Amino acid sequence: MRISGRSALGPAFICLLISAIVAAALGTAPRAFGQTATSDPPSVSVPAPASDAQSQKAAAAPNASVNTGAITQDVNQELGLDLNAKIAVWQEHLDRLEGDLRAPHLRYSELNAYRDALQRVRGEAKDLANRVPTRLDAAKAQLNLLGAAPAAGQPPEPEQIAHSRAELNYRLGLLSAAEAAAKSANLRIDHLFNTIEDIRRRNFASMLLQPIPGVYSYETWARVPDHVPMALERLRDLVDGWWEGIADGQELARIGLEALLLFLALSFAGWRGVRSLRRWQGEGEPPFWRRASSAAGIVLLRALPVTVPVVFAYAMLAAQLRLPERLDWLFYLTAEMAVIIFTVAALVTTTLAPRAPAWRLIPVSDAGAARLCGLIILLASVYGLTTLLYAITRLVQAPFALTIAVALPSSLLLAGLVVAILRTPLRSTNPAAPSMRLFRAVRAVVWTIVAAIVACALAGYLPPP
Repeated sequence: MRISGRSALGPAFICLLISAIVAAALGTAPRAFGQTATSDPPSVSVPAPASDAQSQKAAAAPNASVNTGAITQDVNQELGLDLNAKIAVWQEHLDRLEGDLRAPHLRYSELNAYRDALQRVRGEAKDLANRVPTRLDAAKAQLNLLGAAPAAGQPPEPEQIAHSRAELNYRLGLLSAAEAAAKSANLRIDHLFNTIEDIRRRNFASMLLQPIPGVYSYETWARVPDHVPMALERLRDLVDGWWEGIADGQELARIGLEALLLFLALSFAGWRGVRSLRRWQGEGEPPFWRRASSAAGIVLLRALPVTVPVVFAYAMLAAQLRLPERLDWLFYLTAEMAVIIFTVAALVTTTLAPRAPAWRLIPVSDAGAARLCGLIILLASVYGLTTLLYAITRLVQAPFALTIAVALPSSLLLAGLVVAILRTPLRSTNPAAPSMRLFRAVRAVVWTIVAAIVACALAGYLPPP
């Protein structure tokens, strides 16, 4: 018996498509980048921040009349803290955290407490780092006004100038020590954050069958509004630091222009190619083999105008501008998100053909095709966006509450979209449509998967943040 072209792939195709997206979107929830650690957390060996005593030794004044105590007190007042005491507190906190992280069987609550403590120290270090540069520049400017010190064998400079130079050198040493202390503390904090992530990845298998504590606690969700600005600020600092370090802005503009030209050229070629592939001069509707063969080419023609420029732009940025590791991951995940969304969009719009029923490969009504097309594209978009947001929380070392605020709602939203897809009726006016037995079997499996995911998410069984 000859099978109609509309029904050759039939409901089985759309069910397989939905189940594949479900498996990718829900079965493999967003996860942090990096490989699973297999060893104990590494010991941090970052040098401790320099103290102002070290800076005093490095900037020892040649004039014994310099009142180092008064200068130190003046610098502390300008910075709004006791520099030596603050550095000692940082050192004590970081040493204690490093020792605590060596303990076995650390729980989520303990790791989250360590993250919060590190965030507090990071905030203090950032505050100090923001206060130092203007004062450091002012001290350097004053020192430059005095000119260079007399060389060996030249007459000595007046005593008042030598005294001023000694005071400025000592003050410069204190401010330089403060700047170095903030940078050193941030570097050490980054290492400790990485140690926490190593412990979490190492414990992933054992914690996979345990609910995450605090998913519904008031403290977890009440702090989310405070964590969002902090995460955005850290992300902005990450991008701004790279942007300010770009030596050749013209190279970046050239990459953007080339990506834009690629998009325009491929878009025009795709528009012409789709019209050519969907030309049919025979009687009646095109047969299935004709629709299927043209669909393979149309999917490529619709996906390439976006995927090629995006991949090209990322590859050129990574090769030409030497992206930092975390920023490289951010750009890579952004490019990956764009490729996933537009490839899925090209696939479903070609297969369902909501505006070209004669070329449709799935036995579904016009209304059903439009609904399925919109829902599947939305599912891919939500999956790509939440995966990116989940990864950003790791990149900026966001607190536990913000990670949960992304993971829990995104799991439920993705499940809801799959439910909406499953509830879309696949009815066709084609009398040769195949039996719905296979479709019902596949749909039952997908319903079971979705129900299990929703139940696990509501019970707190989420990917370890």
